[in-house]
Amino acid sequence: MPRTRCCSLAALFLALLLAAAPTRAQEDTSTVAPARPDVDLALGGTLQPRFSYGRTFVTAGPGADAPDRVGFGIRRARLRFGATLAGRTGVYVQLAAGGTTVGLLDALLFYDLTDALRLRLGRLAAAQPRAAKLTSHKHIDLTARPAIARRWGDATLGNSGRDFGLEALYETDRVTAQAGLYNGNGNWSRALGNFREDITGDPTGGLATRGLSVAAYGAWRPAALEGVEVGGFIGRNAARNAASTPPPNRFSDGARSYTSYSGHLYWGPRPGSQPVRLEADLIGTRYETLSAGNGAFDQHALGASLLGAVGLFDRSAELLARVERYDPALDRDDDAVDYVSAGASLSASAPRGRPYERQRLTLAYSTRLDDADPHLLVVQAQVLF
Repeated sequence: MPRTRCCSLAALFLALLLAAAPTRAQEDTSTVAPARPDVDLALGGTLQPRFSYGRTFVTAGPGADAPDRVGFGIRRARLRFGATLAGRTGVYVQLAAGGTTVGLLDALLFYDLTDALRLRLGRLAAAQPRAAKLTSHKHIDLTARPAIARRWGDATLGNSGRDFGLEALYETDRVTAQAGLYNGNGNWSRALGNFREDITGDPTGGLATRGLSVAAYGAWRPAALEGVEVGGFIGRNAARNAASTPPPNRFSDGARSYTSYSGHLYWGPRPGSQPVRLEADLIGTRYETLSAGNGAFDQHALGASLLGAVGLFDRSAELLARVERYDPALDRDDDAVDYVSAGASLSASAPRGRPYERQRLTLAYSTRLDDADPHLLVVQAQVLF
């Protein structure tokens, strides 16, 4: 790597270390001694190295075989920083490493109106299905979120799940509610999501307004049913971002507005939280109908997922299995795709009374039941600091 790039990355990390720390969702950050008594600072991070073996039997044409692939990699390398001023106002920043570059995932300001109600402004994980980014990467059951959540992300916001906007977050031990107004496109490009023009040039950036997104999410954890969480999501995105473009040969020149929704019922939403856990998710997206000279294209995608887990060794380990079906509703007989995942996780931190996710090793196998017959085996370590 060139010396100038190394120096610039080092400078970026140093600058953020001097202005950093926690939101309520970052319970694993470490306390940093502040320079001012009215400022609370914190720093945290995640590293997920892995070893993977993958194989896809059919890649192109009848009987075509792809070579196996085996090797090591890094799934996530994250740093989280925050600063809270006088217990009410603060900032939160999360960095993610990708190759030799470091990018911003989250960058936001927050203000606590009450102990439970927070206003947030910036680039953040928008209201969305529980199985998507509202399940932290630290608490993913196997080594990946459900396939139906990733398929939803691919065709809506994009899989970062982040957007620019203003939202209210209400959270107690029993209730979580999140609602906001967003750009509908979380891309950092000034021509797409990051609207930051000024009057010295064209204040529109030469672009017409394409619409905004409004979304809400809620979850309830009843006191009478310990471990149970039930909730849902509803959102309308009129931005017509590129992720909403139909598949090739389906009026692919037209991005679409869409309405998406989800529902979930969990019994034990976090790995290692109880001896038996169950998770059920339903995610749907109804897209704007596109018309052309040869007809109209109407799409209503739907996915369902069911996971079961059994705790072992006094909840220091788990056995897990998940089955899913995703139907993109492309008007073909073989639209629906089935996914199967299974594996086990072992926590080195739980036996010492620390959170299950703090030090964790996960073995996961997954496959997609279609003509490609792909198989993926992953051994992934996770350390939070």
